[in-house]
Parts: sequence; structure tokens; C-alpha cells
Amino acid sequence: MKVHLQLYSILREKLPPEAKGKVILQLEEGATIDSILQEFDIERRVVVSVNGKYEPDTSRQLRDGDQIKIFAGISGG
Repeated sequence: MKVHLQLYSILREKLPPEAKGKVILQLEEGATIDSILQEFDIERRVVVSVNGKYEPDTSRQLRDGDQIKIFAGISGG
């Protein structure tokens, strides 16, 4: 299955500069958001949306054509 992934902020560095934070991934059926986080070695706190809706459950299985956006978590003090 194919999904569209867009990384924001510092996470864009996980992709080549010419990708501008966007890539189409070919994944196995049953892949999850966690699969993507592991593939791109994203260990920091992130915010994820799937098809334009906030998705707190990173064990959610993805479907063909899903649009995933991953944002670096914001912290301050």
C-alpha cells in the first residue's frame, strides 16, 4: 500500500532536502504509525494527523492512500 507522509520542522531533516519534507511510502499491509516512526528513527515526542485529523494512537493501522503528517512536539518553559 502507498501512503503520503509529510514531516514538519526539525523532522524534515529525516528526508533528503529536495523532498521538502514530503514522500510517498510503500508499506506492507498492516503497517502502523509506529512503523513509520521506527523507519525514520523518530524517538522524540510528536503530534500525528491522519487524513487531517489528530491521531493520538500510534498503533493505528494505516490504509492505502492515507495522508500522514508528523509534527515535532512543542515544549517550552
